[in-house]
Amino acid sequence: MSEPESHLTETQTSRLKEEKWWTPVDPVDWSENSPQSIALTACTLGLAIGGGLCAAVLQGWQSTGGTFGLYVAIVAMYHMLEYLSVALYNPGYLEIDSFMFNPDVGNGYITAMGVSLAEFWLEWWCGMFTGSNTRLVYLCKLVGLTMAVVGQVMRTLAMVTAKTSFNHYVATRKEKSHRLITHGIYAWERHPSYVGFFVWSVGLQTMLLNPISCVLFAAVLAYFFKRRVQREERFLLRFFGREYEQYQRQVSSLIAFI
Repeated sequence: MSEPESHLTETQTSRLKEEKWWTPVDPVDWSENSPQSIALTACTLGLAIGGGLCAAVLQGWQSTGGTFGLYVAIVAMYHMLEYLSVALYNPGYLEIDSFMFNPDVGNGYITAMGVSLAEFWLEWWCGMFTGSNTRLVYLCKLVGLTMAVVGQVMRTLAMVTAKTSFNHYVATRKEKSHRLITHGIYAWERHPSYVGFFVWSVGLQTMLLNPISCVLFAAVLAYFFKRRVQREERFLLRFFGREYEQYQRQVSSLIAFI
């Protein structure tokens, strides 16, 4: 029970008058890594996935609106899975950046996605594919969708298989939890998370029928991942020595051919 109003101090009485029925008991913490911020971000991604899939089903995924809806759902699912992998296997590193909205310092990912969407809507506005071979357009979209799904499966399997040994950033020192993972998907590809992201990204541009972005994404990601792999493998050789040298000889990587 609350105290009689006569027993309340002047400050408490003033506060009661200012508060409304919707005022939270405790102020909501909207700081960057607060549970509320993360919950709101996850909720927004969930709405994007649901809304995108609904648009794809209702309008037909081959239509412009349906393709865009499918694109939104796939991208939102990617960010959700990135966060979930950290939450399940590396909770000590969990933060709002685990959604990987801006994985690089230079905002390259955000810029690239913006450019690809600009190309997609510019093509629609100009009617570039109006009257084009319907079967060929459908085939390109289907190939792109398949690539995006395969790429996402590869990346997710890589994170699930590596568990605590997976990190979104290149590890420069060996932690106690670090293990050299050579089973599962790592038994036939040394860097499945990188290859998966590459296939996912190029596949999305193919699905959107973005010829310019498709070429740019492939070229930029090939350059980025080749440099990243070279740097990462220097540390892996330092961490695991001959064990990793043997693994390099036994298992190749598609990154070498990009």
